[in-house]
Amino acid sequence: MTRSPVATIRSLIDRIFPRGALVLSVLSFAYFIAGIVRNRIFANTYGVGPELDAYNAAFRIPEIALDVLVAAGLTAPFVPIYTALRHDDGRAADTFGRTVLTGAVLVMLIAVLLILLAAPWLAATIGAGFDAETQELYIDLLRINCLAQILFAASICIGEVLVAHRRFLFYGLAPILYTAGIIGGTLVGRASDLGIMATAWGAVVGAVLHLGIRGLGILRTSFRPWPAFRFRTAAFREFIRLMLPRMLSHPIEPAIFTYFTALASTIVVGGVTTINFALDYQVVPVSLIGIAFSLAVFPTLSTAYADGDRATFRSILGRNVVTIGGLTTLAAIALFVGAPILVEVLLGGGAFGPEEVATTAVIVAAFAVSVPFDALAYPLSRGLYATHDTIRQVGASFAGFGVVIGASTLLAPSLGLLAIPLGYALGMIVKDALLAMFLVRRVRTIGPTTPAPDQPASVVSVA
Repeated sequence: MTRSPVATIRSLIDRIFPRGALVLSVLSFAYFIAGIVRNRIFANTYGVGPELDAYNAAFRIPEIALDVLVAAGLTAPFVPIYTALRHDDGRAADTFGRTVLTGAVLVMLIAVLLILLAAPWLAATIGAGFDAETQELYIDLLRINCLAQILFAASICIGEVLVAHRRFLFYGLAPILYTAGIIGGTLVGRASDLGIMATAWGAVVGAVLHLGIRGLGILRTSFRPWPAFRFRTAAFREFIRLMLPRMLSHPIEPAIFTYFTALASTIVVGGVTTINFALDYQVVPVSLIGIAFSLAVFPTLSTAYADGDRATFRSILGRNVVTIGGLTTLAAIALFVGAPILVEVLLGGGAFGPEEVATTAVIVAAFAVSVPFDALAYPLSRGLYATHDTIRQVGASFAGFGVVIGASTLLAPSLGLLAIPLGYALGMIVKDALLAMFLVRRVRTIGPTTPAPDQPASVVSVA
């Protein structure tokens, strides 16, 4: 039977652009647009100077604490455990979810207290190149930002519940509303004497909105966010056991960006802000293509592995890698060529003058080199996860981290800020090479004796 042209086109689109990836991409793109508006307001309000440097630096350590202690653990085992419990006993699933929510908030509260105690030391370390006044501003902004991270701990947990119930609209709206809070705070600060402090409080308001929209999203589910302390249940023990491997490598990315902050602060005034602006462009194709596309085909890869179907596994993985590699290469070329225009149109004006535009455009173009390599790490990592292997991904991530730090440090005296994007590209190349080598070996083991998907290692399939 001959298929209609519409059916053929739809089949082709589904092969190249998985439907789940398109939904995630649309939401990510809307978040990017909100980020562009935020950055333009930042650039026109603060320019490239010590205030915005202190603001950006104040986010690093609290965000690492949130990522390591909450986000890393939740994104791997929460959804499969919650879904399995919900299949047999909805009340048990909700109790488990509330227990994880309670634990996440308590852990983040403890982390925030420790960060607040260490604030003076952090100011001298993370802001090593800041003057005394900027370091004091850093401490004030750090304290405000810590409040937002507690709210995020709760929101991330509720977000995982939304994912389990497939309520993606409320899940995806949350980061957009968070950015809207920052924008609102900055506009208030510009119209008053509050300045950058208003921006920091705007981030707290944004965190409230982030939590609020996700709280609204769970109203049509059975889950209610009340405290629960069932930490001795089998489900929670399984959750703790399965979250540890994922937590080991999760801090590497924020640690890299924290190092970039510290290094940039010693190279030139405004360097931290320039790097942050440039990274906002670099991450777009990686998120819209690399992350979304690899996530969309991940369940199919896991099924093929469980069935011992090596041919299907290789076909899906190969198509995914080629698609992501091809599309992100085109995106990288476009970003490299269009960097001056993008920066001028989206950031130029006000306190962000021609010199700032030119410097930022060069860094954006340099970061474009890393786009395909950064994006390819996601399908390669998920390919390893689908074969129930998390240890090798950790090794590749640490190797890439070492190259990023070493290359950036060695190149900084001669290349200045350019050392950061070039060092990052070199690190991603090493990481991809190791992941590909490990994955080829794992694919060769796929066959009729492949472990069944009900074994504990399969939980990493949602990492």
